[in-house]
Amino acid sequence: MSDQAQGLRSLANRSRTTAGNLHETSAAFSSHASSCAVVSEPAPVHHARVLAITSGKGGVGKTNFTSNLGLAIAKAGHRVVAVDADLGLANLHVVLGITPHYTLEHVLNGTKTLAEALYSAPYGMQVLGGASGIADIANLKEEQRGTLLQTLRQLDTQTDLLLLDTGAGVSEGVLSFLNAAQEILIVTTPEPTSLTDAYATMKVVLRENPEARFLLVVNMASNEQEARAVAERLNAIAARFLHASIQYLGYVPFDTQVRNAVRSQKPFVVENPDAPAAQAIRQIAGRIVEIPAAQQRSGGLSAMLTRMQRLFVRSSV
Repeated sequence: MSDQAQGLRSLANRSRTTAGNLHETSAAFSSHASSCAVVSEPAPVHHARVLAITSGKGGVGKTNFTSNLGLAIAKAGHRVVAVDADLGLANLHVVLGITPHYTLEHVLNGTKTLAEALYSAPYGMQVLGGASGIADIANLKEEQRGTLLQTLRQLDTQTDLLLLDTGAGVSEGVLSFLNAAQEILIVTTPEPTSLTDAYATMKVVLRENPEARFLLVVNMASNEQEARAVAERLNAIAARFLHASIQYLGYVPFDTQVRNAVRSQKPFVVENPDAPAAQAIRQIAGRIVEIPAAQQRSGGLSAMLTRMQRLFVRSSV
């Protein structure tokens, strides 16, 4: 073989070797870049889920239901903060048998921080007592409204689920929360007046908050058949006149142990975990937790506070 031919063959071999090395290097670089891309992806932003609990009228056991529901979800391992959002008649702490030294009122007045006002309930649930000294959120000064939003915003990273125990009815104070909430749980009883008021609440809320998702619990029902009849009737009326639907979560049976627990100011899911009402609460808690994220409104607490801020601006104009 001539020297020229050998030189050409040697050059070709070196080219193939170089190409192979370049291919391996390129593959390694791509693999490394891919792994780096995965590592460098920002962590998903946590937003607390918000569930506003309301009723068309008083006397349906809404606050008692809220406190026991929160405890059941907390016992299942979730971070829960219950806020007494009834600024006119705060009594969430009464049902829990706790006497808070500081409440939302102190936070709004700037005398205490959120950390100082939060207090612990069983199973690790945190509670923020209501500002019973303030008649209505509509009467809050602009500075207090800003403090309220800032206070609630702090909870966004501290909890998985924020329960808002709103007042009964459709006063401006109640609507300030319901018109901004993404998920609204209505507590009703089989009584016709309670059912009528539950429908009225949906009607008023949908005017300002058409994207709200409604959930329903029938309290103090005689049996499942009665509770389902109530849910079906409300759903039929809402579909016909409001073009809306409401997801039935279940019912809490009439239980004398609930009355005894209220009188003794001890949550029945703690004191009487085997009571029919306590078992029903745990089932409802499980259904709430299992609602797919796709069915929940996006944004969580942060989105709700943004809407509240817009509502405050509109009301002050």
